[in-house]
Formats: sequence, C-alpha cells, structure tokens
Amino acid sequence: MSFQHNRDTLSNSMRLLLAISLFILLTTPTSAINIEEGVTIPIMAAYSTMEGETGVLLNATVIVTEGNGHVFVDTQPYTQVDLQGSARMATLVASDITGIDPTKHDFYFIIEVTSPIISGPSAGAALTIAAIADIEDWQLIDGVVMTGMINPDGSIGPVGGIPYKLDAAAQHGTSLFIVPEGQMNVVIIKSTIVRKGAFVAVEDKTIEVDLFERGKELDVEVVEAITIEDAVELFTGHEIHRSEPPIGVWSAEYLDVLRPLGRNVLDEANQLYLVAVNETTLFPNTLDIQKGLLDKAQEQYGEQQYYGATNTALMVMNNLKFILWWEEYTNATDQDEYLNYLYQTVSLEVNHSRREVERFKDDGVKDVDGVGAAEIRVVMAEQLLEDARSTETEVDYIETLALASMRAETVLWWLSLVNTDHTTDGDMLKDRAGWYVGTASSVVTYARTIISESDSMHGLSGLLDEADVSLDRAMIEYERGYYSGSIYDSLLAYVQASTAISLMGYSDVGTKIQRGANDARVSIEESRNAGIEPVLAVSAYEYADSLESPSQQIVEYNYARVLAKTTLQLTTVSNVSHSDVSVTPIPLKTVSPTPTPTQIPAEDGLDVPGFPILIGILGVFAVMILLRK
Repeated sequence: MSFQHNRDTLSNSMRLLLAISLFILLTTPTSAINIEEGVTIPIMAAYSTMEGETGVLLNATVIVTEGNGHVFVDTQPYTQVDLQGSARMATLVASDITGIDPTKHDFYFIIEVTSPIISGPSAGAALTIAAIADIEDWQLIDGVVMTGMINPDGSIGPVGGIPYKLDAAAQHGTSLFIVPEGQMNVVIIKSTIVRKGAFVAVEDKTIEVDLFERGKELDVEVVEAITIEDAVELFTGHEIHRSEPPIGVWSAEYLDVLRPLGRNVLDEANQLYLVAVNETTLFPNTLDIQKGLLDKAQEQYGEQQYYGATNTALMVMNNLKFILWWEEYTNATDQDEYLNYLYQTVSLEVNHSRREVERFKDDGVKDVDGVGAAEIRVVMAEQLLEDARSTETEVDYIETLALASMRAETVLWWLSLVNTDHTTDGDMLKDRAGWYVGTASSVVTYARTIISESDSMHGLSGLLDEADVSLDRAMIEYERGYYSGSIYDSLLAYVQASTAISLMGYSDVGTKIQRGANDARVSIEESRNAGIEPVLAVSAYEYADSLESPSQQIVEYNYARVLAKTTLQLTTVSNVSHSDVSVTPIPLKTVSPTPTPTQIPAEDGLDVPGFPILIGILGVFAVMILLRK
C-alpha cells in the first residue's frame, strides 16, 4: 500500500510539473505563444471494448511559432511513443510543404485525450494539416474529419478501424470524412458471443465494408486523399501548388566540378590495372572482369556521367588492391608479418585523411557538402580499420583493409570538390547537427515502433538496420566535432527510416520512385536559383539513376531532395558568388527514373544505401569463394 501511495504521489507530482511547464511554455511573452492563435482540428481514434471495437472523435490544437526547432506534445493522460514520433513527422512534412526551416520554429501539439486510447499514426495526417494551416494562417472548414498516417513523402498511409471512426464522426455532425487512398473498401472482423448450453464461444466473422455506402447511410460523404496536398485542399479550400520539376538535373557547374575527379580516378584505376596485369599471376579471369568495368567507366565518362564513372573506377581500384595484396600475402615469407605491415600501412592512410580534414577546416568549414562527405568517409575508414581486427579469415581481413584504404582515399577526393570560398559558421553547424541527430533518432524509433506493431518488418528490416548504422555514425561524428558529416548522416538515417515507413503495405512503388525523382529535381533547382550548386545532392540523384533496387532508388532520390534543401539552409546565400552558377540544367541523358517493378521483393536487398557506400568486392566474388574453399 505504501509503495502504491508513493507511486501515485510521484505520478501526481510529475503531472503537476508537466502542467506548470506547459503553462510556462504557452504564456511566456518572449515566445509569443497564444493558444487562441493555433489551429484546432478533429482527430479520430478506434479502440476495443467488451462490446467490440468503437470509435471516438477528439480534438488537437497545433501552434507553430518562431523558435529553436523544439517539438512539444502534451496529452492527458500520456499516450504511446508513436504519437510523439507522429507529431515530429508532422512537423517535418509541414515544414517541407510550406518551405519553412523546422530548426527555426517551435511546434506545440496539445491533444485532448479522454482515455489512453489514441495512437500516433492515425492522427498524423490531421496534425500535419493543422500545422500547415497555422503556418499559412488558413481556416479549417467545419464538418471535415480525416484519418490517416502521414508518410515522410507527403502521401497518406493506411490505418485501421476506419468504419468505427466513421460512425463516431457521423455522431458529431461530420459532413465530409477523408480516408487514405485504397481504403474505401476495408475488411473488419466482427466477433459474436454464441451460447451453446453451458458453453460460451466467440465466433469471428470477416465482413467487407464499403465506406462510401456506409457514409451515405450516415449522411456523410466519404472520399479518399492520396497526398497531404489533397487533404489540405479539402480541409481549407486552399490549393498547394507543387512546382514542376525541371527536365534536367546536371548543370554545367556540376559537370565542371566532377569532370576532373572522374578523369583522375579513371587514370589511377587504369594505372593500377596495368600494375596488376604485370605483377600478379592469380585470378586472370577476375582481371578480365576489371578490364570490362574500366571500359564501362570510360563509357560513362564519355557520356558525362562523371560521378558514375568515378564510382565504377573506385570499384575497380578496390578489387585490384585486394588482388595485389593477396598476391603479396601469398608470396610473403612471413605472412603474419605481412598482414601486420598491411594494417600499419592502411592505418597511416586513414590517419593522413583525418589530418587532411582537420587541416582543411583550419580556416573554417568551406562548402559543407564537400567537408561533410569527407568527414563521413573518415569515420567509415576508421570503422573498417577496426572491423578488420575482428575478421575470421585472411581473405576477409585483406578485403576489409582494401575497403578502408579506398574509403580513406575518397576523403581527399571529396575535399578536392570544394568549389566555394564561403565559410559556414561553426556554432551554427553544431546547433544544427544536434537538432538533426535528435530528429533522426526520433524518426528511427518511430519507424521501428509502428512497423513492428503492424507486422510489416518483412522486407523493411534492412532499411531500419541501415538507419541505425547511419545514426550511430552521425553520433560519432557529432562527438568528434564533425558537424557537417553528422548532419548529412542524420539526414541519411532519417531518409532510410522514413522510406521504410512510406513502404508499409505499399505496392505502387513506381509512383513513389517517380515522385521522389521529381521532388529531388525541384529541390536541386531551388538551390541553384539561390546561387548554390548542391554537388552532394546531384551526386545522390545520379547514383539513384544507376540503381536497380526500388527501395534504394527511393532512398537516394529522397536523400538528394533533403540534401539540396539542407545545403540551401546551411549556406548564407548573400556570401555566395552567383557568377559561375548555371541555373539552366542540362537535359537528362537517360530516362529517369528507370522503370521498376511495381511490387517490392520480400527482401529487397538494400545492403547499404547512401552514396556511394560500396561493400563487398565486385568482380572477385568467385575468387572469394575459391579462397574460402
């Protein structure tokens, strides 16, 4: 009894503190928060009772003010973690739609909860609409209610319990009920208690519900919404115009920046190939494969696909390093001593790359794109170097060291791409990095929660695992002071996790790929119009074009979009020279996006998204198998 009393006392104290904190947040003059200035929107929930499932209509008030990127969620009583994640997702989508910087605004979500029954996903779209309406100062139309999850790409995701939510909405005078695309007809399980003598049994019966017809019976019009733009127009009468994507994405400046890098890497790969041909006796078939890859890289270079050519040449160099090192290991008198020598050699390369990054930043961060990419690759190289220590075979050991060596070399390549003298404020980068790491962490947690609860892990676990890897690396970079790299790895983690969310139960992947490509081109064009050439974003777009995996393409197109937007936000436009920027993109050289299957394979094989994270040693897989035998 004493324990229960103490726990209740503590619980009441915490609630009092929460109430006081919220009161302060809502009344502090410096924040200019006024609850009357917010937008109140109805939200729907469904829950189970002894009599079966039922729906309930609640209210949520959303307030958006200038601030520091905080997201405050107040419910009484406390609800599940997915509501916290859903609110944060709503802020990101609303910011994206309206064009505001989420790190310079605070979002308040005050939700009326009569009992702890509401979960976050089904309220996500409504919360996003309210945030957009408050930002734009638009009024909501009375009698409109919706249910649906908000996906990171702005599409409306499926939810459950819709018939019961429709019934509850009708009881409160709703005239228009909005549901996610594809959920006009849903299946529900109706349980009936059957008594047979002294025995009681529960019989479940599957029933298909036509929501349009059910709505007519309740005097409620039921419509579907595909995107948040559709829903906003139904709620406010205001149309959100999506910018038309430009035809092309490669600008003259981008090509000028990547051309010398592609040429240098190709030349280096060709020279290493000649060395391998003259100095190795093993794997002649594998060397032939490398020659074919070099020819492909040269072809890409001739077609001005400089990033693609660089990637292909990088694979060849990686493969050739392994072949050369394995031959040296095989011929070494003391093989253990050779392996130790090899480790020390790669360690020196990694340390040199680390010092080059630090030296490059002595006068401040010039070009967050190039510096961020370089910082990420330093950490990758260090992690690979450490991974080599735990490998079980000599093959894996040398393979991992070759990857670490090449990753260290790419650090210098990215630093060579810096094309501006503009210096970004270090304190601002640190603040932004902290915000992005926190946001990515919330989104990754939210993704795991709702995907696991919906039994949709199959085929999406790879994306979530990669999001964890990217987020862990972002945290390492933040602790080290690699704030540009931390920002971009946090963005990658966010994109990987949010892509997993958007693919839950989704079959029309081709549409998502096309929309992702279009949105990326729009964001890249916006950056160029501001006088900034987003090299990192265009590289991600080019990498997406080369991929075959549908989920990989979606990740990379979305990554290109957020990279372009973030680079624009991080750069002070007034300090950037506009004289050399080509705002007229060069037409696409290939049809984009590449046609893809409309169904996601059960295991899509998104090994390591993010450009270009090259794992394994392509072209020497046969050698690996033979050596392991």
